[in-house]
Amino acid sequence: MADQRVLEGFNAGAARVALTGAVRTAPVGTTVGEITDKYDDSIFHNLGYISPDGVEISFDEEKQEYIPWQEASAIRVDITQATTSVKMTLWETGPGQLARFLGVPQGDLEDLAGGGQGFWQKSLPEFEHVQLNVDMIDKRKHKRVTFLDAQISERGALVLKKDEIFGLEMTYTTFPAGHEYRESQPEAVGNTARWQFNEDWKAAGEITSATDGVAALTVTSASLPEGTVGQEYTAKLSATGGTGSYTWSVDAGSSLPDGLSLSADGTISGTPTTEDLDEVTFKVTDGAGLVASKALAVTINAA
Repeated sequence: MADQRVLEGFNAGAARVALTGAVRTAPVGTTVGEITDKYDDSIFHNLGYISPDGVEISFDEEKQEYIPWQEASAIRVDITQATTSVKMTLWETGPGQLARFLGVPQGDLEDLAGGGQGFWQKSLPEFEHVQLNVDMIDKRKHKRVTFLDAQISERGALVLKKDEIFGLEMTYTTFPAGHEYRESQPEAVGNTARWQFNEDWKAAGEITSATDGVAALTVTSASLPEGTVGQEYTAKLSATGGTGSYTWSVDAGSSLPDGLSLSADGTISGTPTTEDLDEVTFKVTDGAGLVASKALAVTINAA
C-alpha cells in the first residue's frame, strides 16, 4: 500500500486524448481570433481528412553547455536554436491538394478541355508560407494552436498500391511572425505560435486522489442550483471513490456567499443575504485521508 500523502493531489480530470481535430491554412498575416470564433471559410482552407496518426508537433533544439575549469559537468545549459515542426498525412487528394504537396502554386492549376484540371510540375518546388491552425477535440474539450508562419519543408513518398490509402505525408516548419502581422496583430510579431484552450479544458480547482487498489476519490457534483436573496437555500454535494465516509469543507481561500454554510455531510444551507456570484472550491476527505476538490459556481440572484 502506497503512502497516502504521496498520492494526494493527482488530477485525472486533466488527462486529455486527441480524439479528433482539423488542420486549416490561411494567408500569413491573418488575425488570430478567439478560440470561440467560427472559421471564415473564405479565408481558412480546411486540409480535410487526416490519417489516424493525427498531427505530430516536434521540437528540434540545439543547446550550449557551460563547463567551468573547476567542474567536470555543466553548470548551465542554454537553448541556442529551436525549430518547431508539424507533421501529418492528408487523406484528401484533390488536384489543389496535390499541387500544394508538389510545390505548385494554386494559380498554376488549369482547366482541361475534358472538364478536369491539370498543372505542370516544375523541377524545383515553390512552397508558400501560410498560417497553420491545428484544432484538437477531446469531447467538449478544445485546444487550438495557430502557427503564425509555416512552410512545407519535408514530404514523404507517394505510395500507389491497392492495399494502402493514397496519402500525402508532409511536414511544416514554423517561423516567427514577421512584418505581415504589424498592422493586423502587432502583438504577434516575433512569436511563433498562439495556444488557446476552451473553458472545459481547464478543469480548474479540480483534484482527485487514489491509493493502490482504491477507486480515485472524485467530486462528482457538476453544478449547484441558483438561489435568491431572502429565500431558504439548500444543495447537496456528492463524491465517489475513496474509502469509508466523506467529510466536506470549503477549501482555504474560498468562501460561501453571506448567509450560507456547509455541513460536514456536504449539505449547503441557509438564507442568502446578498446578491452574489462566487466560485467556491469544495474539498472532500474520505475515511483513509484521501482528498479531492472541485471549484463550483454558487449564484445568488436578487429578490
